[in-house]
Amino acid sequence: MWNETGAQKDRTIIRNVHFPEDSIDLVYSGPHISVANPMFKTSRRICVFNGDYDILDLTIIGEKYLQRCNYSMGVDVGSYLSRVPSTPWGTKYTDEYRIVMRKMLNLSGERTLIPAIIPKGSGHIDGIFGIANRENLLFWEACLASLPYDFLIKASGKSNCRNDLMSKILFPDNKIIFASEMECRALLLNSLDIRYSELWNHSFKDQYRKCRWSKEDERLSNSRFTELTNEWKSTYPFRTDFERRQALVEIDVLVAMALGMKLEQLKTIYRLQFPVLQSNEGDTWYDNTGRIVFTCNRGLTGVGFERKEWEYGIKDAHRGQKFYRTIADDTMPEGPIERTIEYIAPFDRCDREQDYETAWKFFEEKYGKSE
Repeated sequence: MWNETGAQKDRTIIRNVHFPEDSIDLVYSGPHISVANPMFKTSRRICVFNGDYDILDLTIIGEKYLQRCNYSMGVDVGSYLSRVPSTPWGTKYTDEYRIVMRKMLNLSGERTLIPAIIPKGSGHIDGIFGIANRENLLFWEACLASLPYDFLIKASGKSNCRNDLMSKILFPDNKIIFASEMECRALLLNSLDIRYSELWNHSFKDQYRKCRWSKEDERLSNSRFTELTNEWKSTYPFRTDFERRQALVEIDVLVAMALGMKLEQLKTIYRLQFPVLQSNEGDTWYDNTGRIVFTCNRGLTGVGFERKEWEYGIKDAHRGQKFYRTIADDTMPEGPIERTIEYIAPFDRCDREQDYETAWKFFEEKYGKSE
């Protein structure tokens, strides 16, 4: 959207690390987003390098929270909006909810394609590539957030996500019987604050209430689906680490089925093409509430206990034992504040291949086997 150099030269945007007061003053950079997560990180007060961002705790953010960003408008609102590109159907690009993804494609990282939905009004620098799509936004987001589509991007060998790459991406028929399962999960993963209420109200379908988790676990309640209404509420979006991971696992399976793949093909892609994801899955542990208590994932620096603490005295705790970690949290406008995080045993890991098998069986029994 905004060329980081050119847009500063003509003062469309100016370097200003700040908490925006409104969406129009929020300009996303690549590190702000993750897979199906538009609120992955916030800029630090001093944000110079790629590592100068902090992970956001989605369980504590308020419904009107806007993450700290690096740029703000450098001209008056009218001049700023006059420079915003238009869509083919005549609206301003920022008048739409958009799927955005990091421009730089890390072919050897945990994930290569990093898509999320950002709200109306907000902008982004050229380090992010965006797609406005009124008709199939949630369906496309589910596809792009899946491992099969990530594999397609990896296989391209491209180092940048641009129109020349994305224009060649084909999507399955969005009329498939389980499309609502994909759309519902995409909506619940992305609609993290009140700015998504219009998208929610416009997109909500009664079928969403019929969705169910494919896996039985005390950290996964089917009331997360059955209690949904057509009015967005802050209690609806998936916020815990465990829920969000499971939703993405199920999206992987649903998209694979929509593409006519077999379970073994999905598992083979995971085994051969996602070694970093495998490594992180093998040493990421969750507590009884669904919070990550320890992870080796280098992309989640600051989440959970350090390895030494984890290995000696926490890892093998008995059910009901509680552990506390106090941090200096500077992700909120009123920060920095001292915050204590509680973790409740027992702690366990997930097996992605086993979860794929469970989800595949569940959806086949619910919708029939794909041909």
